[in-house]
Amino acid sequence: MKKLLNLILSMAALNAAGQTNQFAINGQIGNLNGQKVYLSFMTDGKGHEDSTTLVNGAFHFTGRMNPYSSVRLALDHKGAGREIATHGGDILYFNFSNETLNIISKDSLANAQMSGSKTYDEYSAYVKAVGPMPWDIDHISNAEIAAAPELVNDTAFTNSVARHHYKMIADFQRKNLDFAKTHPDSFFAPVALFGTASNEKTVTVAEQVFKTFSPAIQATDNGKTIKEFIDAHYRLKIGGPAPVFTQVNPAGKRLSLADYKGKIVLVDFWASWCSPCRQEIPNLLSQYKMYKDKGFEILSVSLDSSRDKWLKALQQEGMTWPQVSDLNGNNNSVARLYGVSAIPATFLVDRDGKLISTNLRGEDLNHKLAELFN
Repeated sequence: MKKLLNLILSMAALNAAGQTNQFAINGQIGNLNGQKVYLSFMTDGKGHEDSTTLVNGAFHFTGRMNPYSSVRLALDHKGAGREIATHGGDILYFNFSNETLNIISKDSLANAQMSGSKTYDEYSAYVKAVGPMPWDIDHISNAEIAAAPELVNDTAFTNSVARHHYKMIADFQRKNLDFAKTHPDSFFAPVALFGTASNEKTVTVAEQVFKTFSPAIQATDNGKTIKEFIDAHYRLKIGGPAPVFTQVNPAGKRLSLADYKGKIVLVDFWASWCSPCRQEIPNLLSQYKMYKDKGFEILSVSLDSSRDKWLKALQQEGMTWPQVSDLNGNNNSVARLYGVSAIPATFLVDRDGKLISTNLRGEDLNHKLAELFN
């Protein structure tokens, strides 16, 4: 589910022809006073953040996108700060460009009405065709569990919730594929297609559908991204060579995967803001301590865009193995090379630089390392 969410959020789509070189977001949330609104978006491969304070319910943002982006607004009702507000609070996601967008609500972003943006209108049409969206599915599943707290340890109940959850995901993927097939000239066709390509069979289907897109759509950032994802799938074969890459560590030194030939290397994609990534770190620390002297190395690639947050997380978690990043967030060049669409993601590479396995975590990783080193 996180994969699909990250895909929707990281890929925006709209023809920017005829638009201005600045955007404006005008909001009115009842008569709230003093609450903060946080803005986050990506443009030119860089993450951008801004914030403002509600005055009699009003807020205003201006800026520039090149030419479009996925945007997240978070309203902090309780003064908890950006980090908490943007992860599970009152959040509004939308695709946007250099236009003027008006947002009106009596009480929250979640209940807001939006107008004035052709980008948002086209995005809404896409959402209507494929919804409920990933975050809606998460909310539905969480609500089902919250409605019956006495059954939270009942295996039959939790399995039923899980079956419903994955059925909704399957429906979402099917509708996305249908949208991509029937809207080859839509700027959201690559967005729809991306979430359906997760294994050899579906990547093959995605490739066939991608070829039906117009040249203009194939040439968009979205089109290039799905093409890179498809290419990465064919490039990353178990037993084949792992793509060699070079990025810089926190000290500015260039590190390459090739530097660690002769060792078994876990290429680990993560970010300071990724909770599942950080939940896995204690296990990585344990495995690193156990096998480092036997020829095991971890090379972590951060999808952070903030150097300060990256370095703070490294210090907090005590990650002593090699770390690299280009600080381009989800647009990290190594992540695109490896077709990473969600994190955490791992690639285990043997001493000759060949791929052993992908997406090993927790006990699965531990068992594989024990097999290799013991």
